[in-house]
Amino acid sequence: MSNTQHSITLLLVENNRDVREALKEILESEDYRVFTAVNGQDALNVLSRLERVPELILLDLVMPVMDGHAFIEHLHRLGVLPLTRVLVLTAHPTLPLPKGVSGRLGKPVRLEELLDAIAVHALPAA
Repeated sequence: MSNTQHSITLLLVENNRDVREALKEILESEDYRVFTAVNGQDALNVLSRLERVPELILLDLVMPVMDGHAFIEHLHRLGVLPLTRVLVLTAHPTLPLPKGVSGRLGKPVRLEELLDAIAVHALPAA
């Protein structure tokens, strides 16, 4: 485990409670600081309460209330996207990725693949 992991903050946006809680627990055990949201609107609320933008947002695309595409549009409008990166986690591999997304992982995601992707895509902590 590297020292950079200790300071990396993630925002996990996933509407499936079991998946969200399991991933949060796993990522925290790897010393990531993890905030969670159940949909895009909830994620915007979480972002508004954070002191700084997370280094990486792990985003499901298909969610009720506000889906991943609408959430990304809001990030563009708010000027947040240059300050963070977004990694899409989706069970729908044929869905087009929104502009500004750094990468995609299929669900169910393998732990090793997820940790490798976080290491590659997360911006260095400020």
